[in-house]
Amino acid sequence: MRKFILVLVALFVLGCGGNERHHMTLNDEDGFKTTFDSSKKELKIVGHDKPFILYFFSSDCGACAEQAPILENLAKEFGENVRIIGVLGDSHGLDKDIKTLKEKNISFPTATNRKSAMYLANMVGGVMGTPMSVIFDKNGKIVKQLLGLYPKSAFENELKLLL
Repeated sequence: MRKFILVLVALFVLGCGGNERHHMTLNDEDGFKTTFDSSKKELKIVGHDKPFILYFFSSDCGACAEQAPILENLAKEFGENVRIIGVLGDSHGLDKDIKTLKEKNISFPTATNRKSAMYLANMVGGVMGTPMSVIFDKNGKIVKQLLGLYPKSAFENELKLLL
């Protein structure tokens, strides 16, 4: 029954394809906007036509704490060629979420709003655990999903193929 409900929710969200959605972030006052084309299964970041990574994490996850600095290094190394966006799935309120980002030294834009987290999780087919990093090509197609802690080289190899 649970799978049936998840499928219905996903179909509803996918059926709303093409709509531009704004996602507020804690550490970037502009946030970011996405569009989803359900016919092509493409999630795009408005104004960014290069590869990007959605990084799903939780505040009390040890592996997430180890993955975050790797992604921070990638963000600096690749600069404007790759965008990394965090999605904190277990928001504990504004103050605690900001504290989590500071503790983990996360400076890339991070959404904590429950609606954004659920929407983005649905767009990648669900998040079954954290950390989960989803790599997209410049057209918004999923190239790779990495569940668990991965070394920097795993990301670099995928991103270099996309650039």
